[in-house]
Amino acid sequence: MNNWIEEDSESDDFNDEQSGSETENDESQTSDADDEIDLEDLKLTEDSTRKSSYTSKSGMIWSSIPSTSSKIKSFSDNIEKSGPTKSTENIASIEDAFICLISEKIMQKILIYSNMEYDRNTGLDEKEEITMMELKAFIGLLLLAGLLGRSKGNLRSLWRTSPLECPIFKATISKSRFDKIMSCLRFDDKRTREERKQADKFAAIREIWSDFQGKLKTCYTPGLDLTIDKQLLGFREKCPFPQFIPKKPDKYGLKFWLCVDAESYCVLNAFPYIGRQPGQEKQKH
Repeated sequence: MNNWIEEDSESDDFNDEQSGSETENDESQTSDADDEIDLEDLKLTEDSTRKSSYTSKSGMIWSSIPSTSSKIKSFSDNIEKSGPTKSTENIASIEDAFICLISEKIMQKILIYSNMEYDRNTGLDEKEEITMMELKAFIGLLLLAGLLGRSKGNLRSLWRTSPLECPIFKATISKSRFDKIMSCLRFDDKRTREERKQADKFAAIREIWSDFQGKLKTCYTPGLDLTIDKQLLGFREKCPFPQFIPKKPDKYGLKFWLCVDAESYCVLNAFPYIGRQPGQEKQKH
């Protein structure tokens, strides 16, 4: 190859016909024909069998058997079938399905933090703390109100004596007790919240949300087809990171990034969009 380069570099004195041609060194250069395989050698005859490999004149070895990638085979063997995990096999009721996502541990934390707020807001003569049964009933009524399409209105109207209202709300809990639990519902220790908010806007619910994300990962095995998208949840209360998206039905609310299984539409993970954290510099493009 070096000989050919040197010969080509010294060809300045060639005439026009010579400059249009190429010079090859037979000892150091191989032509394209050297790597070709005679197709006649691949034909089978009655007294011959096909060889599995062939060697060209340049020394390159060709195989008639296609190679398989061991890495791809190993990867596909380790892929679990998408679907519910073993932790969801024994679901027999609506409560079982709820506990798969909101575990007893999470419920216990919410109960402790809510009762801490309850003790701060009530006097000594009023020490009827919230029980686990009341907390579950309270959350169940909120879910039912959403199912009935009443979550965006005044929930207290569901306790009206009108025959058009659902009687299950009055039969489950009194309106005054529902209001009391609503005012005391907490997802963190409020005594240390201000300190945590200095570094995290999502401090008021970060602990419970992290536990919830952990439960999501244990309930479903994702497939290969995943999609990431955003969703705006309608919310107009006081919040340090609200979003306004005119094209959305709710327009105002909290934006979440979702990782979803494209086949089953099961949510595998979710992250709230909270903007820049306190002390974080603005990103420059």
